Amino acid sequence: MEWFKCIQYCYSWKAYNDEDVAKYVELGKITDIQYKEITGKEYPFPSDVPSGETDEPAGVELNKEG
Repeated sequence: MEWFKCIQYCYSWKAYNDEDVAKYVELGKITDIQYKEITGKEYPFPSDVPSGETDEPAGVELNKEG
């Protein structure tokens, strides 16, 4: 299967949005460069998360001993 062409086609028909396309980058089906070709935007790498937001689930506290 030609992932890039399939994803690009679905995106052009608005069946996929930017977040859907980003999932295919995470799965290794397309590259971040191909993400930009499809969406016209830079791929949002995890380091691009605005400050104050984390990957930790809400309500999780770190165990602080000391």
